[in-house]
Amino acid sequence: MVTLGKDLDVTWVVDPDLLASVDAMTGSYRVRDGDKTTAGTQQAVAKQWLADLQDAVADKEVVALPFADPDLASLAHNGTDVTGSLSQLKDATDVVANTVEPILHVKPNTDFAWPVDGAVDRSIVKVATSAGADKVIARSDSLQETNGLPYTPSAARPIGGGTTAVVADARLSTAFEGDLTNASASTLAVQRFLAQSLGLGLQTDKQRSVVIAPQRTPSGSQARAMAEGLRALQSGTWSQSQKLAAASAAKPDPDATTKVPGSSSYPSALRKKELPRSAFLESAQTQDALDGFKVVLSDPSRVVTPFGRALNREMSVSWRGRAAEAESFRAGVKSYLDGLTGRVRLIDKSETKLSGRSATIPVTVQNNLVQDVGPLVLRLTSTNPTRLEIDGARYEEQPISVSGGHSQSVKFTTSANANGRATVIAQLYTQDGRPYGDPVTFDVKVTEITATVMLVIGGGVLLLVLAGFRMYTQRKRAAARAAEQGEEDDSEEPEASENSENDPENPERPEGRLTEESAAPARADDPEQPSDPTPDTAAESTDPSGTGERVDR
Repeated sequence: MVTLGKDLDVTWVVDPDLLASVDAMTGSYRVRDGDKTTAGTQQAVAKQWLADLQDAVADKEVVALPFADPDLASLAHNGTDVTGSLSQLKDATDVVANTVEPILHVKPNTDFAWPVDGAVDRSIVKVATSAGADKVIARSDSLQETNGLPYTPSAARPIGGGTTAVVADARLSTAFEGDLTNASASTLAVQRFLAQSLGLGLQTDKQRSVVIAPQRTPSGSQARAMAEGLRALQSGTWSQSQKLAAASAAKPDPDATTKVPGSSSYPSALRKKELPRSAFLESAQTQDALDGFKVVLSDPSRVVTPFGRALNREMSVSWRGRAAEAESFRAGVKSYLDGLTGRVRLIDKSETKLSGRSATIPVTVQNNLVQDVGPLVLRLTSTNPTRLEIDGARYEEQPISVSGGHSQSVKFTTSANANGRATVIAQLYTQDGRPYGDPVTFDVKVTEITATVMLVIGGGVLLLVLAGFRMYTQRKRAAARAAEQGEEDDSEEPEASENSENDPENPERPEGRLTEESAAPARADDPEQPSDPTPDTAAESTDPSGTGERVDR
């Protein structure tokens, strides 16, 4: 189409998703084939295709549709009552400015909405204009003439609310559908196209603006026949090329119909291929999960941008008639997001035992993402606060942030009011109070000191006290006996002189003179005194004594 269209005077209608995808392929990319993923190798082909497209549209009008070409009819009929669906359309429109112009280097026109096959009803027009478009490309077999005009009026029709319907001619727009692989079929299609355009010009001498809006995805043979017919039309003398924006701005025919049909007139064959309501519900669930995930990230753009575009693709018209493939794609997006979300999680805990009235319980948060997460709020809740309290209450919350590729533990203070098992729930929350991830539930078994244990410990302490008292009593009695023995010895000896010479601590006592007190025999248990004289006899022998030998004991 790029090669065939570069020499034709046409308006290019572009899906920004195509440009973004090919632009991504100019760098490193991967290709999935079933369960296998291989590295892409066609960077040179992608670069060449983008360069050719840039040359083809350099001096042409470019109309950009919302990203991924959302199915406006499916959204209008099945998705408007699903929260967030219209916001997805708005996001798909807003991203156009940052996608088309940086790649194609031309400023696109974003005023047009194009429902499938130009089939419109009032609900479709309402949805199509909700994202900012004020022109809707319709087709004459949908917005039919009811005033009996003998000619085809100009394409522009004011339909109220500042919206213009640009009505394409149905016969010319469908001229190149069907199997055109045979040369004869292709030639016939070209001849009919030219004949119909000539007959349209002969209907009246009034100058009119006629729009041709062919199928979105023509085959190769259809595209070649289309290019041949347009090339012949451009060289003809009964028509002149015009840009789409100029046709939509032309003065409308006052006798042309401007009444948009109701939803009952929408073709049943097209309605059967629409995305079901369940598809929009699944997308809304994925969006909710994304909203809960992005608030904990230090760099949300790494997740918001790719998943936002994936959600746009879930609403694409390319899924019409491909329900199974559409379901698989939605499931894949949700599964991949869940996998990323699950990389920030609480570590499972086994049963914890507490001995005593109070203790601390650690809870660990693991972050397997490459970027930091936080702040999060970690809440530990006791399901039985009458038995086990968390920081004196039913639960306690603590903020936590975890660096990429790391884990971090938070300690909670607990107090037990009774023995037994209590269930505790750990749960992460975002700053706005939304639960994050799965909770971790574990049991805490309280085993405080019992009365039996206290009795055993008290008995042991009592035994130690009694043993000490007995030792003290025995020593006291021994000291008393020693004192009595000393008094008896003193009564058998002469009364000591009051002279200071008898004082063993008197420094004036003559040396070598023994007093009665110093001559008394010493007991083994008497303590050594500082003034005791040095013994002048040798140590007693420990050998057995001889016969008749007297030994002093």
